[in-house]
Amino acid sequence: MKVFKFGGASVKDAAGVMNLSRILGLFPNESILVVVSAMGKTTNKLELVIQSWFTQQLPECIEHIEELRFYHQELIRGLEITRQQQFELIKSTDGFFDQLRELVKKPSNTNYNLQYDQIVAYGELVSTHIISGYLNATGASNRWLDAREFVVTNDTYRDARIQWQQTQANISQLAADGKLKDGINLVQGFIGRDALSGNTTTLGREGSDFTASIFAYCLGAADVTIWKDVPGVLNADPKLFPFAEKIDELSYEEAVEMTYYGASVIHPKTIKPLQNKGIRLYVRSFLQPEQPGTVIRQMDEIRKFPACIIVKKNQMIISFASRDFSFVAEESLSLIFGELYKLGIKAHLSQNSAISFRICVDDDPFKINPFLEAIQPHLDVQTEGGLTLWTLRHQSDKLEKGLISGKTVLLEQRVKHTVQYVLR
Repeated sequence: MKVFKFGGASVKDAAGVMNLSRILGLFPNESILVVVSAMGKTTNKLELVIQSWFTQQLPECIEHIEELRFYHQELIRGLEITRQQQFELIKSTDGFFDQLRELVKKPSNTNYNLQYDQIVAYGELVSTHIISGYLNATGASNRWLDAREFVVTNDTYRDARIQWQQTQANISQLAADGKLKDGINLVQGFIGRDALSGNTTTLGREGSDFTASIFAYCLGAADVTIWKDVPGVLNADPKLFPFAEKIDELSYEEAVEMTYYGASVIHPKTIKPLQNKGIRLYVRSFLQPEQPGTVIRQMDEIRKFPACIIVKKNQMIISFASRDFSFVAEESLSLIFGELYKLGIKAHLSQNSAISFRICVDDDPFKINPFLEAIQPHLDVQTEGGLTLWTLRHQSDKLEKGLISGKTVLLEQRVKHTVQYVLR
């Protein structure tokens, strides 16, 4: 079994869906599990649906849903299948948007993160439904799977943690029952189901990479390929740094470090399950599928990796201090990190002195505000948003100084091979 993952950019229009089909056609005698994200910017639009629902703006909410319905209908009309096949696929796809309309007519729950996961999951359900329908219409028989029947999580909505034992059992049973079709199997990325409540959960933005890794691990897959709009893993974002270059090979360890610090080409949780079973990960271009891309594998030999620049925008520094000027010690840190874990907030950088403690996190008000409400009764808290976190790996001193020249450094931290700056 091979595992392929296609992101939203690869299926943003009819041409992308047909290109996905052509790529699958390059592997005619393979059993392939295909993990697919929501199409184009669908997730962003669904976030507007959620925000409108949460703020009780029903007309705006319905308008966003209808815009999504029209976008997907137009995409289907661009597929090279018969008019009757297009009509049938549009009709069946409309059912998902009808469900969304009925859902948002109900009073919203006060838990934004719970609401988020119930709504945003429709992006992946719709995309896989359309792709499955197109493949069937063109003679590429496939099996559509609901990821929520297999991927079991806890209830940390928007950043759910995998319950590995039950997930492994579910996916192993799927394979044992012979229900994985020889040829093409389609499943949604990004979504799962809470073991206790049965509610839909999501694995964090860009979590479809992680879904591919989960299925590959549980199936003992031969390899995983993530199809991107770039030629492979680059050492910097080419939109910000025109000198960015492709890296041909990476070790699991170096890839883990890069994704941990925010390299957006791969979801940070993707690598470790593959490393545990020695499953190779390829990052290849869906625009040039004949090119080899980047391979991530076990490397026993010592290898010098290229300098990398990782930039995370929309960051916030949160500073904590004791009200009585005592140390910010274990008790305070336990409170802070306990709330971070509970709300699924990652501290990208942390630094403490005797009487203060600072962290850099994503500036997400729907997570940060509940966090601050929990902490402020106990500690003095100050925040500063609108910041950028730069992580430089394997940089020379000269290049490092040139990159940050003219910028205001609010926080700096150095570890082996890596320096981080929070910049205003």
